[in-house]
Amino acid sequence: MLDPVGSTSWHNRHLSSFRRLNELLHAHGPAEPTVMVVGPGGVTVPASWLLNDAAAKAPRLRKLIGDAARYSDQVLRRIPGMPLRTLEPVELQSALTVPHRLVVMDRSQRILAAVARQLPDAKCYCIDISFQKLPESADVISVFNVVCRLDDPDAGLANIVAALRPGGWLLIDDRSAAGRLDQYSDIRPVDSKIYRRAS
Repeated sequence: MLDPVGSTSWHNRHLSSFRRLNELLHAHGPAEPTVMVVGPGGVTVPASWLLNDAAAKAPRLRKLIGDAARYSDQVLRRIPGMPLRTLEPVELQSALTVPHRLVVMDRSQRILAAVARQLPDAKCYCIDISFQKLPESADVISVFNVVCRLDDPDAGLANIVAALRPGGWLLIDDRSAAGRLDQYSDIRPVDSKIYRRAS
């Protein structure tokens, strides 16, 4: 079976959320939070250099090149041994100026190998959140563009919520949150794509 490397990401896709999270952590603690990234996805090394920076405005030709890189990546990643890069954990790590512990979870061993190469201090777990509980709890869980792609999104979200500590922050895309987070009365929105669990 092919390693399930998920969807292609692109540079700084969630940068504004990561920067806002950094502000919230500075203002509201806790000291040295555990920050977890679930399903970070990745990109092949050759395609990564051609991806758009989602945080910057780009001319039309540059956007076309970025789109072509994303589609090419979907083919390239199926080549055994094609080297991968992970973007989201690296960008989150660089956006946070508070001391923290980074945990990354994915169902792809190749993605986790890329994380281990790029962020050797990160703790990595290979799990599928559709049917496995997260092996540890966290003060922050970033789960962008994952829940909505699961075979059982409600079970995956339940496993994520169970791992979120009281007072913790959940970073999640609108598509995954819509109609699903409503069932958790102790989790409320605090900013765009950022929610907080009651203490």
